[in-house]
Amino acid sequence: MKILILLFGLTAAFGAAGKKTARDVEEIKHRQELRELKRYPNLLPEVVITISRDSLLK
Repeated sequence: MKILILLFGLTAAFGAAGKKTARDVEEIKHRQELRELKRYPNLLPEVVITISRDSLLK
């Protein structure tokens, strides 16, 4: 019985360690992506809104 409890505890510990490692890897990927995006200029297109004078006089 003690062996089963020990095996269950070890399995839970390895599962928790794996889950934390996966979360850390995702966080590192996210930080790396943000760091890469900071190097680029603003890539959004510039939109210029123009209005004719005729529509202002109405």
